[in-house]
Amino acid sequence: MSESAAPAEMPYIVSLSAAEDRTSDRTLLGGKGAALTRLVDAGLSVPEGFCVTTVAYRELLDEETRTMIRELSAIDPTDTDAIEVAGASLRDRLHEQRFPVSVRDAITDALSDVSGNRYAVRSSATAEDSPTTSFAGQHETYLNVPSDAVIDRVRDCMASLFTDRAIAYRARNDVSHTESAISVVVQRLIDADVSGVLFTADPTTGNRHTASIEASFGLGTGLVSGDVTGDTVRVDKRTSEIQAYEVNEQRRETRSQPDGGTETADRPAAERTARALTKRQIHTLTELGTEIEELFDRPQDIEWCLVDGDVSIVQSRPITSLFPVPEPKPADDQLHVYMSMGHGQAFAEAMPPLVCDLWKAYAQKSMSLFGLSPTTRWVAEAGGRIYVDITKPLTIGPLRRRLPTIMGSVSGSVGAALDELLARRGWAFRDGRTVRSALASVPQIVSAVLTGAKAGFPLLRMMIDGFVGAFIGAPVPPEEEAEKWNAWGEQIAARMRDPDTPAGRAHAAFNVWESITDFPSVGPLYAAFAVDVWLRRWADNEPSIADDVTAVGRGFPEELVTRINLGLGDLADVAREHPDVAAALKSDESLDEIESRAGGQAFVDALDEYLDVFGHRATGEMDVSRPRWRDDPSGLLAAVRANLEHNEPGSHREHVHQMERAAHTAVRRLEAHANYGVFGPVRKHVVHQLLRTYRGYIRTREYPKHGVARMFAAWHEVFRDTGEALVADGQLDRAADVWFLQKDELFAALNGDSIDVDIDARRAEFERHAEMDAPPVLTSDGDTPSAQSDRTEVPDGALVGTGVSAGFVEGVARVVHDPMEETIETGEILIAPSADPGWTPLFLNAAGMVVEVGGRMSHGALVAREYGLPAVVSVPNATRRIDTGQRVRIDGTDGIVEILE
Repeated sequence: MSESAAPAEMPYIVSLSAAEDRTSDRTLLGGKGAALTRLVDAGLSVPEGFCVTTVAYRELLDEETRTMIRELSAIDPTDTDAIEVAGASLRDRLHEQRFPVSVRDAITDALSDVSGNRYAVRSSATAEDSPTTSFAGQHETYLNVPSDAVIDRVRDCMASLFTDRAIAYRARNDVSHTESAISVVVQRLIDADVSGVLFTADPTTGNRHTASIEASFGLGTGLVSGDVTGDTVRVDKRTSEIQAYEVNEQRRETRSQPDGGTETADRPAAERTARALTKRQIHTLTELGTEIEELFDRPQDIEWCLVDGDVSIVQSRPITSLFPVPEPKPADDQLHVYMSMGHGQAFAEAMPPLVCDLWKAYAQKSMSLFGLSPTTRWVAEAGGRIYVDITKPLTIGPLRRRLPTIMGSVSGSVGAALDELLARRGWAFRDGRTVRSALASVPQIVSAVLTGAKAGFPLLRMMIDGFVGAFIGAPVPPEEEAEKWNAWGEQIAARMRDPDTPAGRAHAAFNVWESITDFPSVGPLYAAFAVDVWLRRWADNEPSIADDVTAVGRGFPEELVTRINLGLGDLADVAREHPDVAAALKSDESLDEIESRAGGQAFVDALDEYLDVFGHRATGEMDVSRPRWRDDPSGLLAAVRANLEHNEPGSHREHVHQMERAAHTAVRRLEAHANYGVFGPVRKHVVHQLLRTYRGYIRTREYPKHGVARMFAAWHEVFRDTGEALVADGQLDRAADVWFLQKDELFAALNGDSIDVDIDARRAEFERHAEMDAPPVLTSDGDTPSAQSDRTEVPDGALVGTGVSAGFVEGVARVVHDPMEETIETGEILIAPSADPGWTPLFLNAAGMVVEVGGRMSHGALVAREYGLPAVVSVPNATRRIDTGQRVRIDGTDGIVEILE
């Protein structure tokens, strides 16, 4: 360890009030120190002090310590025991180290320039308080430190770079242990009367117009640690209106001790319900918060303290937990409400920029096809997800009242979130028009409706054509429906593949919807959905028939997802006929290795036939950057392997046939149930025809998506090939980088312009967004209304969602995030973020299912009912709140998930 002084350009000490440019350097001062210097430069009230820089920290390290730090990268972030041992060893090592004389002298000299004899010593790591990682509570802070103890506390703060939680946090967020360093802020102690935290955006709802303040008496350590519950205040930053002030009984407060350190002591009984803040102080804090937010250009988490009414700022960092606001922002100053398109499709995961641009173009065009104004911006993006503006229906009273129920049938969490938002902010959508002004607008409304009907006629015809006819005569054979949608999808895909150049194909991919008007009819399918609604109401009114109503919705060998699963079972049976192939599959060998085994060619030929029909599908197929099954069949092979281990030959087909027989029996019972009284024969005939229509067309429910998925696959191929062309031209390093370009950047590159984009930064932002839970409903001011059910008649600690497949099941949970990489054992309960057709292979072995998104008619719900799996969808944060291996109980009827252990 060097005893020599650091070079002048790399100081050990930097004053918070120093004017050099380097004072905002996070690598020198850490996140907290750099932020404080900016606050001082802006003229805000910050207690005087200095930073002991990362240069001093590196002087504290010797070669053995550096080796120990490098070894941290080999530890699994989930191995808490290994982290605990390594962290304790590093902290002990650093506690034993001594700063060089030059560092100690520099700290002592700096202390002499700070008034007072008590100090606050706070850690300031280089990775903390960034826009993406806060490291809140990960490192140490010491208050009321005497002068002669400051150097030791500085060393202790530096050692806290290796607390167990900081090591794990860095590992989970892919932050390098070796490149991380720590500075320490030393300031004059403010012996506060009141301390607290100010969030310039509401951390609960995400509303950027609401400031949230927490305030407690005494020093702020008790509030930050959670030992003290302070008053809570919510303020509208635009009007300075105090929306709510909640006084919490403050029995204790943290105080400075005469000899150093702090203590938590009881407050006098008469003062425990006193307000911590006056109205004037609240307004002062709110104004300061707005100024600081503007300084850093993002919402801030600010720690402050009050002495004799004067405010001091001791810390400001970005709020990293907020979901991004929709972009672009609305052109008007009204509150806008957006619904997640992904939640409607049971896929709420983040997508890279080019995919988002593709879906924005598609969704905007779709709105005009439905007759809505093509000049109105209906689509926005937030956090790598697509959101559709649904503000207009909310301004129309009858629609506003019905919209939560309507949307709830598609996604339970969307319905719940709209209910919560309207209960809390419904006033924002009532424009207070008079009867006269409303009547005066009728001609305009009629004109808009007629114009919209004309523009949206192709889609309107698609939805109603054949609806009535579906109830007359025999249903169209499913083979005809399948061929119709396959041909339609192939036609669209061909339009994208037709141009001769990558640029031509890319333009065709973005413009393909401009030329689509020949929509096949889905009227018969909507007829089946209408019967489904009627059946559920019938069962609700007559519970004695509920089991039969459930049974008639099962047992469809021709249903697409059933065919996907039956095909996988058939592949397993082919492997069973060739023991070497079965052994290779069980050993997780590659497809080339399987093909070289005895009987391998027969298996590969069968797989090729399967992929000819289903190879254009994928897991999370809305994200067209993901490979299709034909590109990577590894997930399918995992499902075949699981089938080999847990099922018998032919059992998959026998299971479906059993349900089909049970369905026909249920049909006869329901017809007999309707046959009573004088009009019994008529009722029986009507029920017969309704059930015939239902079973005849509900089995085709996935055929349209199967056809559209051919367009998705063509999108994937076009942009994959475009990426390869840009690599060949030297424009990109990797073909997959194309997904992190935006539309205009892509076309500019195809025209020969250079790509000036930080791909790594885009990928890091995408990965950060992927870790966020997307809200089903989002407002233009960032409000994320709760999607949690407000039901109270549930067991303590239970998760609540929408029950979509009746029945009870209890078993071991298996949390799966990617079915291409993870599988499920027979009898386990699948816990998943979504459940599009790409998840189908996992349903073969599941005993039950819990999904974070979806509604009664979502893919996962339909499959669960088909397979008789109890299922609950729209369970927020299920994959975070349930761990693999925990025992859970599912009530698929009432939508309740209990964690038993």
